[in-house]
Amino acid sequence: MSIRSKSKYYCALGAFPALVFSLNAEAKPWLDTGDMKLRHELQMLSDAGMLNAPLTTWPLSSKDIHRSLEESSVKTNSNPELMDVLTSVNNRLAEEDYGSGIKLEAKARSKKLLIRDFSGEGREKGSVSYDGDWGNALIDARLKITVADKSDHPSDQNLRLDESYVASSLGNWKFAVGRQSRWWGPSWDGSLILSNNARPIPSLSVENVSSKAFNNKWLRWLGPNKLHMFIGQLESDRGVPNAKLIGTRFTFKPLKSLDIGLHRTIQWGGDGQNNSFKNFLETLASIRVDKQDGSLGTVNGNQIAGLDVRWKLPISSKNQYSLYGQYIGEDRVDGSLFLGDETYLLGASASGVSNKLKGTWRTYIEATDTSAAWFKDRARNNIIYNHSAYSDGYRYQDISMGHGIDSDSQIISAGAMLSRKNGDFWRGWIKHAKLNLDGVGKNPAAGEAIGNNNRGKKWSAIGVSLDKKLNKRSKLNLGLQFISEKETGKSRDNDFGASIGYSITF
Repeated sequence: MSIRSKSKYYCALGAFPALVFSLNAEAKPWLDTGDMKLRHELQMLSDAGMLNAPLTTWPLSSKDIHRSLEESSVKTNSNPELMDVLTSVNNRLAEEDYGSGIKLEAKARSKKLLIRDFSGEGREKGSVSYDGDWGNALIDARLKITVADKSDHPSDQNLRLDESYVASSLGNWKFAVGRQSRWWGPSWDGSLILSNNARPIPSLSVENVSSKAFNNKWLRWLGPNKLHMFIGQLESDRGVPNAKLIGTRFTFKPLKSLDIGLHRTIQWGGDGQNNSFKNFLETLASIRVDKQDGSLGTVNGNQIAGLDVRWKLPISSKNQYSLYGQYIGEDRVDGSLFLGDETYLLGASASGVSNKLKGTWRTYIEATDTSAAWFKDRARNNIIYNHSAYSDGYRYQDISMGHGIDSDSQIISAGAMLSRKNGDFWRGWIKHAKLNLDGVGKNPAAGEAIGNNNRGKKWSAIGVSLDKKLNKRSKLNLGLQFISEKETGKSRDNDFGASIGYSITF
């Protein structure tokens, strides 16, 4: 695209929302991926029975959260200790209403974070952004323009429209086109299937706005449920240029204490591939295509599917405890336990209210292994997030779209957070990872490439951050990290990193 064409494109995007600026809707359609404080507080309300909506598919429908809170009669039946949390959530939701203003934000850090979590922080060393939302009864639009330092990937750009979209509703269904970050799963430090580790891809999506349970007697047992589907376009500078990414996720709550998510993603098509509608349908149906000699062929595309579960333990206690896990299988192979080449994430969390700390707290621990099929006596490496035909694998601009550790890696991490009544939000974390364990194959997170292989790496980090609300319109973020890493064949590198961010709404 020429510079002149790009200029017209960005001007058009900027002009479109202005057409609907004066016609306000009651709330923006989504709550963004990356808001750790809001996610923590929503989960507190859910675990206390004050919110009955699936919370493991982000971005969340803001109208669905509004509806669930209104239907729960929390003002009369809630735990008094959580009323401050409810007030905080309602205030946050009010900030997301249209008419709240235009947001300007600037961030800077001395060192990028190699492995990111739900917050999405640490991708660039510096960025500035403009963020504006407009909407009416028919159309919702968001324009977020960010200027940031770019990576070494040829498709990356300094000027970005990440998180921008145009959306419209048809009954209970919301359709959108844009670049939205997604996070699928109950974990905090990574998702095996889809996370905000990589930048969002341009996509067309559809989902149900309200998660209210079906009235049908055969489906009522599913409880509140959400269906989200999208098809997106990957970059042109890759092994198979312009491949598509198709994603489907269905979440439901058969019990108030149980969240279940079923998910599937497919890399399909692209330059040099079979892009016919027939092939598309065969890929969706996972039909094996026979070879010309009559032997059994393989399923088209690079497919990942699986499930995740979060269970709030039925322990009678002042605090809340939960277990969660995620499972994916890459493609289909004969003799697999479920889908094929399985890998897992396991986690546990505890949360509660502390009068001494004047707020609510949460701790969690997670363990992940992205080498395939740990229970099988065979080669396990160079499978997860890699593919023979799609040579760049399950990545966007060389960054894993799943877990940040990428393929053939292990990580154990723990975190703690404190949301205080005065609005301060503290976070602390510690992580230790072994990346690209065999030192063979593609894993860009593991370090310098040697031919078609990446070195192995041991990586550890400990950090703390503070989100502080200065007043009704501005917020400050401060962070400090210690990072230690050692690539195979190189000396250990220890370094401190500091970060600062500031946002103001007009």
